[in-house]
Amino acid sequence: MGSKGSAKSSDIGSRLAGLCETGSAILETQDLQDILSIVTERTRHLFDGTGSAVAFYDADALELTVAGASGSLEGVRGARYPVEGTLSYAAIRENKAVIDNDVPDEPFYEALVLNPSEERRVLVVPLRQRAGVIGTLVVVGRPDPAGFVQEDADLLYAFGNLAGLAIQNARLLESQTERAELSDTLRAESEDHVTVLHDLHDAEVAVASDLELDAVLQTVTDRARDLTSAAYGALGVLSQDGNALERFITSGLDKKQREGMGGPPKGLGLLGAVTHATEPIRVHDLASDPRSAGLPGTHPGMTSFLGVPIRVGDRAFGNLYLTNKEGGEAFSERDEMIVSMLATQAAVSIENARQFQTLKRLLDEIRATQQQRDRFYAFVNHDLRNACSGVLMWSERLLGEVTGEARDIPEKIRRGSEHAMRLVQDVLDLESLSLGRLETWPRMIVVNELLQAAMDGIHPEAEQKGMRLRLKRNRSNLRMVADPDRVLQIVTNLLSNAIKYAPAGTDVHIAAELRRDGPEGVDEAERWLAVGVTDHGPGVPKKDQERIFGEYQKGGSGRNARRGMGIGLTLSRRLAVYMGGALTLESEPGKGATFTLWMPHGREPEQRSGWIG
Repeated sequence: MGSKGSAKSSDIGSRLAGLCETGSAILETQDLQDILSIVTERTRHLFDGTGSAVAFYDADALELTVAGASGSLEGVRGARYPVEGTLSYAAIRENKAVIDNDVPDEPFYEALVLNPSEERRVLVVPLRQRAGVIGTLVVVGRPDPAGFVQEDADLLYAFGNLAGLAIQNARLLESQTERAELSDTLRAESEDHVTVLHDLHDAEVAVASDLELDAVLQTVTDRARDLTSAAYGALGVLSQDGNALERFITSGLDKKQREGMGGPPKGLGLLGAVTHATEPIRVHDLASDPRSAGLPGTHPGMTSFLGVPIRVGDRAFGNLYLTNKEGGEAFSERDEMIVSMLATQAAVSIENARQFQTLKRLLDEIRATQQQRDRFYAFVNHDLRNACSGVLMWSERLLGEVTGEARDIPEKIRRGSEHAMRLVQDVLDLESLSLGRLETWPRMIVVNELLQAAMDGIHPEAEQKGMRLRLKRNRSNLRMVADPDRVLQIVTNLLSNAIKYAPAGTDVHIAAELRRDGPEGVDEAERWLAVGVTDHGPGVPKKDQERIFGEYQKGGSGRNARRGMGIGLTLSRRLAVYMGGALTLESEPGKGATFTLWMPHGREPEQRSGWIG
């Protein structure tokens, strides 16, 4: 027993010395791979194992990755495997060395003990550093009959702390080195990008200084050739139908060379491919590209080629291409980026020029339309108003001079003249609203009196169709502040509309009431005055209930659809909104319609001195 103990103490001492030597070796190097190689190779020998490995632990993925290995475990270098249920997981979780001298016949352990004839023995210790466990150190296959013992575990566990610190330091140094190299690379790229941006800015300033499209395109082509050190450049612009080039700008050719090339290219071959491509095309040697066939004999010889489509979204405007880079070099990604940005500027310039031409044409059309509109309103305001006034005056004069049945004719003339004057005034008011020139004067109104006045004015039209206008008087003698002329105009239009579309012999009802709930989409008020006009006509389908409020839109069908100008409801709604209210419609086909004028209640009247309304 004594000899065995002495031998064992001697063995432990030699291993301890070997681990100290190994610790010194890994502390002298900062290269991670060297450290992993030293640790796995020496621990395998010091503990009489057939193999050794270092695995890094990923706590988020619960995986181990074999970073270094020696001996029988050399083949698992780089392998990843789940850590749960393994001896390594027990070592990590419990922060201690784990020994298993009789490893089960399981796939995981088969991956570690590659040689079926070797001893199935495993010693695992955690590799620690300041913040915690970074992985494990494994030694396998010790042939000693006693296998791994606790003294082995204690020695390897102590060494694991030192090895963990050395490995972590090397990993940090490696990470910092990579960051430094990346920083240098990014700095060089940034400096290059700054140079490119500076050049592009200069090009943009030069492009922006010209307004003529040909001058802009010439600047783009010249700058593209200069910034890429190309001998020759050209820019082709497609016609709007896309069938041919309407412009062809060249750079790097003298006048004689340009004239010798003849007309612009047909947009076939390589140039056609560039025009319809979505990405730039780079060719180092055009002679090797079959798409370059068909060049005229007078065309300058070309070797390297860079072509960029001029596009905005899916729309193709043409192509910008450069050839023969200085020194016989191929065009680079940097060149591609520069030319692509210049091609974008060209696309914007072409689009702006075409939109300018379209806008100019539209402005000319608008001016012509406005002139026609002005002439129309001048005619309505002067000639038509004067004619209607004259007819109305003479009809009233005739009414004062004739008696009996003969009065019916001037009476009809008077009614028609008054209706025509209302239409003329509606047209002029609609124009004033559109121009923001309509004046209103909010004053105190007795609602029942105003509604009665509207009914009196429209009564002849109702009488002609045998219809009755029924006013539901409000007993509280309602009052509100609004422009009485405009409210009267709206209510009269609603009554006229009801008489126009309701069947002869039916009633039209009008009523006013105070309500707390107002129309949707209008600024809230404490209370609202709602004036409703209800008829028993055909009603308005849901799909048409907004359309009939549009300018010059007429409701109804057949004969009724052809009557009137279709501006009464448009003007009425705009007047209501102009005064802070709304005009709404509730209707179902076959059940008539109710138009409701909503006006905010409780406002103060405006005091105006010397103002004539």
